Amino acid sequence: MKRRASFEGSSLTEQNTRRMRLQANAMLNASPFDPTPLAKFILNLKQKPANIDQNDLMAVLEVIFTNLLKRESLEPQALQWDSLYTETWSLLLDRLGSSSQVETQMALKVCMSLIKGEATSPVVEGDWPIGKLKSILEILINGPERTIVLKEFGKYTKCLDVLNLAIKFALELAPTGDYQHDTIKAMNYLSLVNQLDLGKAVLSAQKYHVDTNKSHRSFNYEKARKKLNKIWRGIIASSNGIDEDLHRMVLVVLLERILPHMENPIGVTDFLMNSLHEYDGPIALLALQGIFVLMQKQNITYPDVYEKLYQMFHARVFSNKYKSRLFYLADIFLTSTHLPENLVAAFVKRFARLALKSPPKDAVIMIRFICNLLLRHTGLQKLIRGDPLAEQVTDPYNEKENDPVKTEALNSSLWELHFLQKNAIPEVANAATFINNPLPIMEFDLGPLLDVEDSRIFDDLLKSKAKQYMLSYENTKTLALTEDYIVTKYFDLV
Repeated sequence: MKRRASFEGSSLTEQNTRRMRLQANAMLNASPFDPTPLAKFILNLKQKPANIDQNDLMAVLEVIFTNLLKRESLEPQALQWDSLYTETWSLLLDRLGSSSQVETQMALKVCMSLIKGEATSPVVEGDWPIGKLKSILEILINGPERTIVLKEFGKYTKCLDVLNLAIKFALELAPTGDYQHDTIKAMNYLSLVNQLDLGKAVLSAQKYHVDTNKSHRSFNYEKARKKLNKIWRGIIASSNGIDEDLHRMVLVVLLERILPHMENPIGVTDFLMNSLHEYDGPIALLALQGIFVLMQKQNITYPDVYEKLYQMFHARVFSNKYKSRLFYLADIFLTSTHLPENLVAAFVKRFARLALKSPPKDAVIMIRFICNLLLRHTGLQKLIRGDPLAEQVTDPYNEKENDPVKTEALNSSLWELHFLQKNAIPEVANAATFINNPLPIMEFDLGPLLDVEDSRIFDDLLKSKAKQYMLSYENTKTLALTEDYIVTKYFDLV
C-alpha cells in the first residue's frame, strides 16, 4: 500500500507541474496581463507544499520573469509583478541556503538567469545587477558546506563579466580571522576562489554572461591578477593551524589558480617546503607538484626534494588514490639525464623491490619505469649484468636508508627482475624479461599504464586462449575399460 501511495504521489506531482506550465503560458499570453496566477506560484514557493516539485516551480518562475523582463512595455496593471519579483528573489536566496544540494543548484541557475534578464531588460533601470550577484556569493560562503554548488557556479565564472565581479567580491567577502575557527566557511571560500580561473582558455574565449554593451564588459587581466594575489595573501595569513582537508584545499587553490599568476612565486617556497616535509600523502604530493613548477619556471634548486620523493614510494602507496599522480611526477623529476647515477640507482632499486610485493598493474608500471631509467642513464645498465644469485644473499642495497644517495644501490644488481620473471601473472613475467634482451631504443609510454585497472588484467587473462592439451589418446568405444587400457596396468578398480 505504501508503494502505491508513493506512485500516486509522484503522479500527482507531475500533474501539478503540467498544470503550472499551462497556467504560466496562459498568463503570459493573456491580454490584459493578470498577475494572480503568479502570486499563487510565489505562495507555493514560500509554503513548499508536498504535492508540488519545488525545482519545477522555480523553473516555471524563471520562464515567467525572463519573459516579463524582455517586454518593452507593460500595461499599468502588469507593473504589480515588480513587487512579486522582489519577493521571488528573496525566496530564491533562501533556497541557496537549503539543505538540498539539488534545490540549491536549481536556485542558483534561476538566480543567474534572472540576473541576465535584468541586465538586458528594457524596463529595468540601472546597470548590471551587481548587488544581486554579491548576495548570492555571500549566502554561499556563509551557509552550510557548499563546495558542489560553488563548483556549479564555476560554469558562470567562465564568463568574463561574472569573473571580474566574482574576484572583486572574493576580496570583500574573505573570512576574517584564522580559518581553523570556522572550517566550513573557510572551505566554501576556498571553493569559490578555486573557480576564479584567469587561464588563457577563459580569457581568449571572450565569453560574457550578459551580452550587452553596458559597463563591466571590459576585462583587465593585470587588475584581476593583482586582486588575485591579494586574495592569496589573505588566504596564507589565515591558514595557521588548519586541518589537513583545508591544507589540501589551500594547495589546490595555489596550484590551479594562484601560482600561474603570482607576482612573486618564490614567496611560496617556505609554504611548499613545510607542506612537503610535515605531511605525507596527497598534501606532500601537491607540494611536490608546486615545487616542480618553481624548479621548472624559476630555475630554483631544492636539494632535498629527491630524498622526500624517494621516501614517498613505499608499500602503502599502492592503496592510495594519488599513486598515478605520484608515478607521473616521479617520471618528470627523473627525466633529467644530469642527475647523479647513485641517486637514480636508488630509485631503480626501490621500484624493483616494490614490484616484488605490489599488485600486478603497479608491478608492470615499475618494471617499465626501471627500463626507462636504464635508457636515460646508460651507466646504470651494469645493474643488469650483476650476479643475481649472489646478490639475493649479499645485496649491498640498504632499503631502510632514507637518503637515496647513501643506499649503495649502485653496487647492487636487479636480481628482483629475474625473480619477477617467474611471476604467476604472465603480464608481469613478460614485462620483466626485458633484461634478458638488448634494451629497446625508445622509452615506454607510462601514460596508458597509469590508467589501467587491475580488473582489466584479469579480464584479459580470461579472454586469452589457453593451449589445448590432449587428455586421452585412445578412442573408447564402450563404457567398460579395455584389457590393454593403460590405466589397468597401474591401478586396480576396487
